[in-house]
Amino acid sequence: MSQQTISLDTTFSRPIVQAAWVAAAAFLLALASQLAQPAFARALLWPANAVLVGLLLRHRAPIRALSWVLMGAGLVLARLGLGAAPPRAVVDGLADLAGVWVAWLILARFWPLDNLRAPRAVIRMLLAGLSAAAATVALGLLAGFRWAFPAGPLETVVSGLLGQWLGYCIFLLPVLLLPGMELPGVDRRHRDRGPLRHLGDWPARMPGLLLAVSLASCFLLGGPGALLLPFAALLYCAHAYQQWTAAWLALLSALGVLLGFDAGWALVPDGLLPLSAWSRISLQMGVLLLMIVPLLMSSALAARGDLIVSLNRALDHDDLTQALSRPAFTRGAQEYLRRIPPAPYGNGLMMLDIDHFKQLNDRHGHAAGDNVLCEFSRTIREAIRPEDLFGRLGGEEFGLVLPDCSLEDTAEIAERLRACVEKIRLYHDSDEPLRITVSIGVAHDRQGLPAGLDKLLSHADQALYQAKRQGRNRYCVHGSEEIGGQADPSRMGRSA
Repeated sequence: MSQQTISLDTTFSRPIVQAAWVAAAAFLLALASQLAQPAFARALLWPANAVLVGLLLRHRAPIRALSWVLMGAGLVLARLGLGAAPPRAVVDGLADLAGVWVAWLILARFWPLDNLRAPRAVIRMLLAGLSAAAATVALGLLAGFRWAFPAGPLETVVSGLLGQWLGYCIFLLPVLLLPGMELPGVDRRHRDRGPLRHLGDWPARMPGLLLAVSLASCFLLGGPGALLLPFAALLYCAHAYQQWTAAWLALLSALGVLLGFDAGWALVPDGLLPLSAWSRISLQMGVLLLMIVPLLMSSALAARGDLIVSLNRALDHDDLTQALSRPAFTRGAQEYLRRIPPAPYGNGLMMLDIDHFKQLNDRHGHAAGDNVLCEFSRTIREAIRPEDLFGRLGGEEFGLVLPDCSLEDTAEIAERLRACVEKIRLYHDSDEPLRITVSIGVAHDRQGLPAGLDKLLSHADQALYQAKRQGRNRYCVHGSEEIGGQADPSRMGRSA
């Protein structure tokens, strides 16, 4: 009898694996929050639900019923493990589960976070957090077990609601912005590497240092205005740092203020500490404003920065081929040629022209021509270095600048690019592949030529026409008889 092996990546096992990690995360987060309860003072701040929602949203997969059941079990078991009475543990666990479910449902289904680098994402998280906090508090009140503090019932409900909401406001965005996976609106080019990236740059350290000084002043000076002392520094950090850094600095500042005031670190008039119920509520509302404004500001600046990058890219790149536009290519090439000190090996420049492109358009239509241009551009961009400049100069003619590249290396690269283009196969209107070739003219600013861009382009253009006169599908170096990539007539049957 043959043996059958069951892979963990089957339809049967996927829900079990998902439910297992969700239950483990819920258990550990609830346990950690319970252990830190003396510091967090449960009605003041409860972080477990917000972190759990962030993990579920980062998972970016449908959460099945089994996962929700085991998640609730994990939340209950964490409380039972620390000695809570079973009825109280069940009510607290189900209330937290209801809040997590409401926040996840809003942000994953009804009001998804399509772009985290936009103010609307912060507003959606605030409203979803408020709804989740209300669901948690309402279920706890219905059961009659939640928040049995000595204060009056109204103060208890308001403080519990704000404490739950604070958890979402403080923890949700930083958890979502953690590196490790792709998220909506977070491009790898824009992702911040965190506060450590600023340690080597003294001017970049200033906002963080000012924030530390303002937080210290908040506790050393005390008084009615103490809560506002970090506000200006947080705004400065939101302006100076990227969104990831600003969100985590705001999180640490909010935790420092909340725990510090509740622990009695601030110098306040006698009789105000420990904080009364309404004083706690006032502190929670103040910290909410302390958090929300910098988060909105950092997201607005991030969205504006992304818009500027997109506009610059649209202006600097050809819409069809994604190569640099002629003005952007010219500007970048001039910067390379005018560098001080100059590049040790000099700078190479190429002019590339797709062979017989007009006949291709006439024979197969402009759609085929556009496909050829796109595939040609993609092939060249994948074959060059990130610092090389590749631009479309017009029609089927392209330019390439190779900074810090000797003449010999430039010629070798020209031959390699010619061979890469020769391997392109495109299918348009028949089963027979459409093949293309390229002619390349090479010039170098160490050939005794004037280093000006206009002269180099002129010499590369002359070499390009020399390559075309000598049969195409080859490269020629200005001032040299060297020719590369002789065309094989036997394979040119359907060449463009």
